[in-house]
Amino acid sequence: MSDERFRPRPRDPHTADLNRWPAVRDGLLDLLAECSMIVDRGRSEFDEARSLTYRAAEAVVIHFDDLLGRLPDDRLAMLPADLSLAAVRRTRNILSHDDRRARKEIVWDVVEHRIPAVILAVVG
Repeated sequence: MSDERFRPRPRDPHTADLNRWPAVRDGLLDLLAECSMIVDRGRSEFDEARSLTYRAAEAVVIHFDDLLGRLPDDRLAMLPADLSLAAVRRTRNILSHDDRRARKEIVWDVVEHRIPAVILAVVG
């Protein structure tokens, strides 16, 4: 068996961003729909102990951070000026490592307002 098939293909930096934008865009639009579904379920369900709605919100934040890291440069320029990518990453790390430091009101605000606003700005 040849090692050749396990080597990554070289990326053309000029076309790589263009080729992945449709998949990133679709992922962002899926997250927008998921945010809407979470919010539609209501804050009381979100705040319940062992809430699956809260767990879904955690997954949305984690996936959102991942997709932000895949944005092409022209779309990065469309991010709102007040968005801190470092804050997104910190929130993602807190949620993914289940430190129990996450405040539910912050996660709710992120899913209800911040993520949708960013997605709409980037997808245009």
